[in-house]
Amino acid sequence: MNTRATQFTLVIPTLIVLTNAVARFEPTSVSDVSLVIRMIKGSNVSSFDMSIQIFDLDRLIEYRKTQLKGSTRDQLFSFDGLTPGTWFAFRIHYQLYYENAQPGQHELKTKQEIIVRTKESQHEDPTKINDSIAYIDDIFLTKDNIYIGVASVFKDTKKVITVIVPELRCSKGVLKPLAQQVNHHASFHFDLTPLGDSNRSCSRICVFPFLRVAIQNRTSETFRGKEWCGSIDEARQLVSSEAVLQGLGWLVSSLLLCLLLSSTAF
Repeated sequence: MNTRATQFTLVIPTLIVLTNAVARFEPTSVSDVSLVIRMIKGSNVSSFDMSIQIFDLDRLIEYRKTQLKGSTRDQLFSFDGLTPGTWFAFRIHYQLYYENAQPGQHELKTKQEIIVRTKESQHEDPTKINDSIAYIDDIFLTKDNIYIGVASVFKDTKKVITVIVPELRCSKGVLKPLAQQVNHHASFHFDLTPLGDSNRSCSRICVFPFLRVAIQNRTSETFRGKEWCGSIDEARQLVSSEAVLQGLGWLVSSLLLCLLLSSTAF
């Protein structure tokens, strides 16, 4: 097992709990040159301060720094001047101020990362947000075992390393195989035998992706991507959809090759 992957298993569960428990931000739209975000789960937040670092994951550089203040929970924040067709990581350090809080509990400092890819052109729909960096591309089930395969959109592991933390949530507990680095593909085995033979239902698979990136003129940076959680049936549908897309891609490539060969023949 890769040492780096083993280290991830020590810190990630805490991060997952913290980010699910407090107000955070989500993308509302992404164009070719901008990202717009808004706060969610912030019903008792009165105001907040943000410090944002933007990293270009294609060129491996720190793209920009900025600071913002928010006075209302429904406020939208736009980050403009981005490069089209590029993966960006936004690291948001923010301090939340709560209304009607107990003494000593009126503020909280935390952080969040958002990873998105900008559109290729201004004609693409900005509400369709490309923020999935890892996906299930294989699944196999037996009576006592579930196997899944996970791939990453970042194929060049010399530039960006993807580490996956998987979970299988069952009625009798949560199964957590060791994290793995994705080298083209990562395979995970969920052994159901420790859960016993009776009243054993597993309803949800989760895949938590993390990126390790060597940013120029800095130490390596770690970013948490958007997780995928769904039922086993939903995971199967993902695998089927991916197979269809790959088949269509192969068909289009074959047709283009045939057209090219036929044109050169004349």
